[in-house]
Amino acid sequence: MPEPYTHVRLICSDDGGLNHRYEIRVSTFVQFDENAGRRSISGLPSKNEAEEIAKAIARSERDRTGAPVRR
Repeated sequence: MPEPYTHVRLICSDDGGLNHRYEIRVSTFVQFDENAGRRSISGLPSKNEAEEIAKAIARSERDRTGAPVRR
């Protein structure tokens, strides 16, 4: 099964005053394929499997960063 891949963007935020900062956006993508025949060849997970993988990554990231849980 293919590994999730990550995309990182660095964005300079300058409001013209004293607030100068960089925002780092890290996105992790989990690809899936709903076509069972193609999925058997590509090795991609189904949508439900990809959702579970994404949730596990999100939980791990939340635990690592200490981000609050919104309900």
